[in-house]
Amino acid sequence: MNQLYEIQTQLEKANKIAIFTHVNPDGDALGSSFALKAALESLGKTAVVLLEKEMPAKYEFLNGGYSLTADAAQFDTAIALDCGAAGRLGSLAPLYDAACVRLCVDHHYADSPFGDLYYAETDSAACAELVYLLIKNMCGQLPTSTLVPLYTGISTDTGQFKFSNVTPRTMRIAAELLEAGLDHRDITRRLYDTVKLAKLKFTGVLADKIKLFYDGKIAVLECFESFLASHGLTHEEVEEIPNTVLSIEGVEVSVIIKDRDEESLKVSMRCKENIDLARLASTFGGGGHKCAAGFVSTLSVEALTEVLVAEIHKQLEAYYG
Repeated sequence: MNQLYEIQTQLEKANKIAIFTHVNPDGDALGSSFALKAALESLGKTAVVLLEKEMPAKYEFLNGGYSLTADAAQFDTAIALDCGAAGRLGSLAPLYDAACVRLCVDHHYADSPFGDLYYAETDSAACAELVYLLIKNMCGQLPTSTLVPLYTGISTDTGQFKFSNVTPRTMRIAAELLEAGLDHRDITRRLYDTVKLAKLKFTGVLADKIKLFYDGKIAVLECFESFLASHGLTHEEVEEIPNTVLSIEGVEVSVIIKDRDEESLKVSMRCKENIDLARLASTFGGGGHKCAAGFVSTLSVEALTEVLVAEIHKQLEAYYG
C-alpha cells in the first residue's frame, strides 16, 4: 500500500492531471477514469480523461468529459488506470511518457511495470476498487459525482458480482456507494437489461460458429468485424461474448478471436478457475487476470487456433492430473 499512498501524495501535489487507460476501454477502465477525474476536480484541480477514440455508446452515461488530443505541456502529471502494460496505452503512449510525473494504478498481472510510480493489486476485483481507495483518502468522503462511475467499474469487472474475483471488500464498497445515495438500478437497467433486437438475433446465429475441442472442454469462436457488421453490431456491443461462450455446459475455457487490424488478431480468453490465463497470455505478449486475459498475435487464424488450443489442453491436463 506504500506505493498507492505515494501515488496519492503525487496527485495531491499535482495541479493538472491527464488520465489514461487501455485501448478499447471497458466499464472498469472508463468508470475508474471518470471517477478519478470527478474527485480531482472536486479538489479544485484540472483533470482530463484522454481516449484514443470516441467512447462506446453503451457507456455514454458515464461521460464526464474527455479529449482525443492533448499537448504534454497542458499537464504536469499523468496517471494510467486499469492498464497492465505501457503498450496497452496505444497511440497515447508517447503523450503519457512525456509527462514530468508518470503514475499507474492497476489490478492486472503484468511482467513489465511502467511509469515512475506503479501500483498493482491483482487480488482487487476491479481497478475502480483502488480508485475508490485513492478518492476516499484524498477527499475524506465520496463526492456524489464519483458514485456512478465507481459502481459501473466494479459491477462490470465482476460480471454483476458473479465472478470469483469478488471479495468482502468489493461488497463493502458497493454497499457504501448505495448508502451514499447511488441509484444502482438505473445502471443495471442500462448495462444489462437493455438489448437491441439485432443483438438478440445475433446471439442465435453465434452458436453455429462456435468450434469445440477436446470433448467440448475448449470453445473457440472467430468473431470478425465483418461478421458483426453484417448484423449491424460492433465489438463494444457484444463485449460479453467470451463469458457467454464459457457458460456453455462442459466448456472449461473460451477463446474469442477477433481481427485487430489487417496484420494482427486479438484474442480474449475466459476460464472456470482451472488454469492461469494471465500467465498463458503473457507467453504470447499479453496479460490480464487468472480467469480473464488476452493478447495480440500476428499468426494466421488456423495457426493461432492450433497452438493455443494445444497449450490450453496441456494446462488443463496438468490441472486435472
